[in-house]
Amino acid sequence: MRRRSALRALLFSAGFLIPVCTQTGNISRNQALATNPIQKIATKSPQPVELTLVAYGVAKAFYAKAIPAFQQEWKAKTGQDVKFKESYGPSGAQTRAILGGLQADILAQNLQSNLDPLVEKGFVRKDWSQRLPNQASPASTVMVIVTRPGNPKKIQDWKDLAHDGISIVAINPQTGGNARWGVLAGYGSILKSQGEQAAENYLKGFVKNIKTMVSSGREATDAFVKNKIGDALVTFENEIIFANKVIPEDYPYIVPASNIQVDFPVTVVDKVVDQRGTREVAEAFTKFLFSPKGQQIYAQSGYRPNDQQAYQQNASQYKSVKTLYKIADFGGWKLVNQKLFADGALFDNAQAAARTR
Repeated sequence: MRRRSALRALLFSAGFLIPVCTQTGNISRNQALATNPIQKIATKSPQPVELTLVAYGVAKAFYAKAIPAFQQEWKAKTGQDVKFKESYGPSGAQTRAILGGLQADILAQNLQSNLDPLVEKGFVRKDWSQRLPNQASPASTVMVIVTRPGNPKKIQDWKDLAHDGISIVAINPQTGGNARWGVLAGYGSILKSQGEQAAENYLKGFVKNIKTMVSSGREATDAFVKNKIGDALVTFENEIIFANKVIPEDYPYIVPASNIQVDFPVTVVDKVVDQRGTREVAEAFTKFLFSPKGQQIYAQSGYRPNDQQAYQQNASQYKSVKTLYKIADFGGWKLVNQKLFADGALFDNAQAAARTR
């Protein structure tokens, strides 16, 4: 007994662990680890999560950069992998798709009024525009007139688009927010400077000169740049900056001095994220768009970021605007849609007049 006690003491002093026998039996090493809360945290691996992003067509180039940047940041922060399913298309059609059952966790729009039907049907909460800075719009752009190389038709301003002999590639305002901003930019500029009758005359001339009408901004760019259709294209500044980065030949464009600020609201779709349990990561993604990294990606994609540092670092790619209107200067989208784009409104009337000529 004395020898056993001496041996036990020698082993203990040397640092060897001696299993202890109790009445309830031995506690195994695995059992000990399982009861250690620190070990539990260290070995826990969050399950991957999948988000569905639904966006307007020309946003694809931006999100091709923004999504990997967010995935990397979120993985480093939480250890969780985030997978994305993506859908891009005409902005109005994307809203209708969600109403029809498309399970979107996040919606990126180019028209604030495209959120209204989702609010009315309970998909998005009424306070969506107050949950993020700048009424939930991470960046903006202006409208531009793209011309053929050398600008053979000498287009310089909105009024030139209504002149005889000009053919325009246009976007259908019933499907694309890009189209509504483009129509309002020219109509609104002339409305403010020359009055209502001059603005209506401009709109009739503009519509008369439409050579082809497509459903989205990306289709319009392809028709004009790749298929060589038309003399002019009205589109987002960010879209043509992006196009000029990826096509062999730069296309000249005019930024009319009187212009409109185009906003790009983003929100989680509350009904979906709450059903799927994805609110935390979906909201983190929308907040990432306002972060310094997100703002730099917007600038690199041709948008005008909210962050002044990101804007100044990329200022050389933007052309100056003398008078910049906002949608509020025209009474908001509800009033503008009623006046310009509703059935039987000014755009419909201009189309009817063009068909009779």
